[in-house]
Amino acid sequence: MVEDENVRDGNGEHMEEEDSGSTEENERFSWYVVNSFSGYEKRVMKFLEGQLSRKYPGRVGEVLIPTQDVTSNVRGKKTSRKKKLYPGYVFVQLELDQEMIMDIRAMSNVSGFPPMNQGRPEPLSDEEINRLKGQAEGSDKAKVVRVPYSVGQTVRVTEGPFNNFTGVVESINPERGRVRVIFTIFGRKAPVEIDFSQVRPV
Repeated sequence: MVEDENVRDGNGEHMEEEDSGSTEENERFSWYVVNSFSGYEKRVMKFLEGQLSRKYPGRVGEVLIPTQDVTSNVRGKKTSRKKKLYPGYVFVQLELDQEMIMDIRAMSNVSGFPPMNQGRPEPLSDEEINRLKGQAEGSDKAKVVRVPYSVGQTVRVTEGPFNNFTGVVESINPERGRVRVIFTIFGRKAPVEIDFSQVRPV
């Protein structure tokens, strides 16, 4: 009777097998950050998904370049574009060993694994990668507001994917109601644009 039920409930049985395989895969892979030259993120992504994946079959997982859809309305004209949230960084799931590390470090347009490209790369935590995946959602709308900050001022993010991050104001865009803040992430400086309403002076 048990065998008959399994046959009739083939979908359920198949789902259980997939879940088990997915768990094993998650245990094999860890997320790492690869530091690319600015502007070459897509080339590095293509290398990881193509050449590296072919050399190490089954050991390269998802490759991620976090972006956000930015919509602005300037002088009555609405424009939309995708903006890289971490210029110069590519995030990838790997079952990593020393040979793979050397291949990635030897690739053109790559400066290695931050910070300082020394020793064995440290994998990202679940919290870090969940933040990366979550922050690419949503859109930004232009606002006309009084400029509450100044260049060089230290600010803290109060909401959104960068909540509790502290950085220094690099530039201000009053038309769009956004401030460009320099954060130190993974041992390197990274500029990020944030809405005025999401930051407060420290």
